Amino acid sequence: MNLKVHLTDENIDFKREYDNFYANLNDSTGTILVHHGKAKYPGKYVKDYYEIELYIKDSNALEKLKAESERIFELYNLNKLFVIHRIGKIKKNDSILFLACEAKDRESAFAGVRDLLEFIKSENLIGLEER
Repeated sequence: MNLKVHLTDENIDFKREYDNFYANLNDSTGTILVHHGKAKYPGKYVKDYYEIELYIKDSNALEKLKAESERIFELYNLNKLFVIHRIGKIKKNDSILFLACEAKDRESAFAGVRDLLEFIKSENLIGLEER
């Protein structure tokens, strides 16, 4: 299965991750969709924040994120799915999320990415505190 799900407290190297993702594409691939989430400014909760803390809210966060990614991978019959989410302290404009999807068609790619983003953005597994 071409599924990678990872939580990290290090900066996300988007070029390297995309190059890794792009290697060995499936012949049936018609769409590659990439989402690059970053810390926007002004903030979501605190307009003039100086720092964001992304923290694990659920001790099984990684396992649950992997399970949901697997479910979406299978539901939409995706060729490849990479999810890398940042945790820890970050500053404005820092990268938070790398999400890349390889699918046979646009509909599957967009639906899979949208479902996974909604799952992540619910903040049930990973919390966000702006200071």
